[in-house]
Amino acid sequence: MEFNTDQFYNNKSDISPYELLQRNLKYLPWIILSVLLSILIAFIYLRYTPEVYSADGQMIIRNENPINSEDEKFNRLFLNDAGPNLTNEMAILKSTSFIQRVIERKNWNIIYEGIGKVRSAQLYEDNPLQMEVLGKKDSVVYVLDITVLDTISFQLSNGEKYKFGETFTLPNQGVFRLHLVNKHINDFETLNFKIKIYPLDLAAELMVPHLDVKLVTDMGSIISISFQSMNKLLASDFVNELMVEYQRLTVEDKSSIAKNTIEFIDERLDSLKSELSGVEMAIQRFQEKSESLSPVESSTFLATSSRELETRYAEMQNRKQILQWLQDYISKAENNNSTVPVNLGVDEPTLGPLITAYNDLQLKRATLLKSTTELNPIVTDLNASIEKLRRDIQEALKSVGSSYDITGSQIARELTSTKKKAIGIPGQARQLLNIERQQKIKEELYLFLLSKKEEVAIGASAVVTNASILEKATIRAKLVAPLPKSVFIKFLLGGLFLPVFIIAVINLLNDKIKFRSDIEKVLDVPIVGEVSRSDDPNPLLVNLQNRTFITEQFRTIRTNMSYMLSSSTKPVLLVTSSMSGEGKSFLSTNIAAAFALASRKTLILEFDIRKPKIASNLGLGTHKGLTSFLIGHGELSSLVKKVDGLDNLYILPCGLIPPNPAELMLLPAMEELFSWAKVNFDLIIIDSAPVGVVSDSITLGKFADATIFVVRQGYTVKKSLDYIKALKQEKKLPNLSVVLNDVKESSGYGYGYGYGYGHKKNIEVYFNEETKGKKGIWSRLFGSKS
Repeated sequence: MEFNTDQFYNNKSDISPYELLQRNLKYLPWIILSVLLSILIAFIYLRYTPEVYSADGQMIIRNENPINSEDEKFNRLFLNDAGPNLTNEMAILKSTSFIQRVIERKNWNIIYEGIGKVRSAQLYEDNPLQMEVLGKKDSVVYVLDITVLDTISFQLSNGEKYKFGETFTLPNQGVFRLHLVNKHINDFETLNFKIKIYPLDLAAELMVPHLDVKLVTDMGSIISISFQSMNKLLASDFVNELMVEYQRLTVEDKSSIAKNTIEFIDERLDSLKSELSGVEMAIQRFQEKSESLSPVESSTFLATSSRELETRYAEMQNRKQILQWLQDYISKAENNNSTVPVNLGVDEPTLGPLITAYNDLQLKRATLLKSTTELNPIVTDLNASIEKLRRDIQEALKSVGSSYDITGSQIARELTSTKKKAIGIPGQARQLLNIERQQKIKEELYLFLLSKKEEVAIGASAVVTNASILEKATIRAKLVAPLPKSVFIKFLLGGLFLPVFIIAVINLLNDKIKFRSDIEKVLDVPIVGEVSRSDDPNPLLVNLQNRTFITEQFRTIRTNMSYMLSSSTKPVLLVTSSMSGEGKSFLSTNIAAAFALASRKTLILEFDIRKPKIASNLGLGTHKGLTSFLIGHGELSSLVKKVDGLDNLYILPCGLIPPNPAELMLLPAMEELFSWAKVNFDLIIIDSAPVGVVSDSITLGKFADATIFVVRQGYTVKKSLDYIKALKQEKKLPNLSVVLNDVKESSGYGYGYGYGYGHKKNIEVYFNEETKGKKGIWSRLFGSKS
């Protein structure tokens, strides 16, 4: 008959947080030790880690151009007044080529370190040495170890001694000169120094990661510059010098634009001066050759028409000449990377935007080349765009020139017609008029370019940077690393996480049954009791004199099993386990003793034939027993032995171990054995072999009314629960129940049916049990398992 298991509290609920805490309470000392150790490491880390400071400065970049001309077209052509691109300017500020300028100006590629007993410290304002590099062999990092001997001399790591201010040469390195800035040696914290000499490009690359350039607001033009260093003053000086150097750079850029414009105008003026001189010489020769210098007056109408047509024709020729100059300029290879001067009196809608776009790209290319190389993909794309615009401009110039040719031809035809009407004008007058017209054209162009040159020169003399320092970096740099609060939090979290992680891994890799809930999650069978660990070597703990807690646990098992066996007048209880060593024989003996104390005549059948223990542990003879009866060599009444010191408890020993134990259990004498036992005893307990090893318990199951499956804490593997579950489902063992054996207080488990009656010392007081061998504080915290 199956028994209702609900009364034995076999709930399959999830583990509560309190239960989880109780399970891992034994690891608390290690967690505390890990946290304390992490805090100690944090103190050591803060003590020996160099502090890093960040200095901040702000700079505003305006879009105004100080070099201006009153001619708007001239400004667009030469001066590119669109204003700077803030993204490009920030890229320039972080470029290695620009930072090299700052480093070279301040000799920041030479690093000085004072060698201390624990760590080295970077020197800056308190640096007593100054290294002068007179020549280097190649672009590699040089490290010189210096020991100051006195105010006059020093010694290198190779043992060579030199005087301060003396030039010395190191093989395969270069020529150097070392100066002593501070003459008071007693002020030095150390006399051992390390000097590192970096190439400019490498020094710039090392500083770039510590530099941050960003916009303060997306809509504004204020740039924030910050730099991190182990020295506050160095950090602030670097930021301030960076801003000043950027101002110098912008002034140089603007001056170069003005310089190129003036050079172009000078070139054009020299050409015009030569041409104008030739025209004036022609007039002089004409006047010397001609007797009369005054032309023949023509009629008022013809003269007025001729002047108008000639003026229009002269203007057209002027424009054609400017176009020709521009064609020659843009076709020259040496002008490929220069801005194009155009619109000097030529106002064409198709030509102006092309020239403006071309000059913009040239300036962008020049800006990019300050922070990168020709091989940069962006520069390559710009070169391609510039070349395309150059071809477009050339085609536009040709197109405009063709239109000018057509217009000039039309004007020439009208002028020819007018001249034909004025046939009476003398040839000399007409020749002189042509020469004077050429002189007028060249004079006007010469005066125009000369005035523009003066305007640009005046503007260039007063050029200023469009970048202003809004806020300088100060020595009050803020600490960015290591931040004590952040370090302590990180190490504290690490100190907590590491042991928790290890505990989680231990629990994850654990395949042993440790808690009652491990059984309840898998099995739908009653847990009729739990037996705590006992240090008593006596195998029989349950007797009238023993009032310990463990005897009460066996009495609890007796009570629960009485409910399960209530339907049987002469019940048979089978005790088995999954493997050897789980305490099956120990539990069988003491459960039988508990029933014997309840005035029930109890018989233990030692059916663990392969490895019997009970009789020998109780000091009883084992030569004759069950095996003798089964093979017909003895009477049961003579084979049964009474256990000393306890009334109503008897045992039928195993006897000699036979070669075929499994076959013995199939003999007809088995029926006779259990019939006789039920007649002579009130309760029969079968101590069988482990069911996970041999099938003896399955064979004995047909004689039993109930089964106790022994599970040992920290010993029985969890996979055995699946086997017990299968035995339950297949009904191979009757009325299956479980006893959890060897429960240890150190597991955080508590005592009782998983509900925790309390700590063992409190329970021992209740049962008047003497505590033996109390542990000290260290043993209770970090001692071995009990």
